[in-house]
Amino acid sequence: MARISGLEKEQAPWHLRWFYGVMRKMFGNDLTPAKIQMRLPALVWGGTVMEAALGRKRLLSLRYLQLGRIRAAARIGCPF
Repeated sequence: MARISGLEKEQAPWHLRWFYGVMRKMFGNDLTPAKIQMRLPALVWGGTVMEAALGRKRLLSLRYLQLGRIRAAARIGCPF
């Protein structure tokens, strides 16, 4: 269990609420690491910009990258 509780969709800032819809569409539920990141909007937007910049030279498909992130988060103890 995480030490910090994540933000629910109703608690998140208005400009980050669409991330919850995208997350539910991709994974079927809200992931705890993403909900914790919502506490720092600059971190979310910085990660989005970084992914967009790195995505131009992607060697793997996005599906495999997301699967790797989920597996890594599960190994370090982030519950889903």
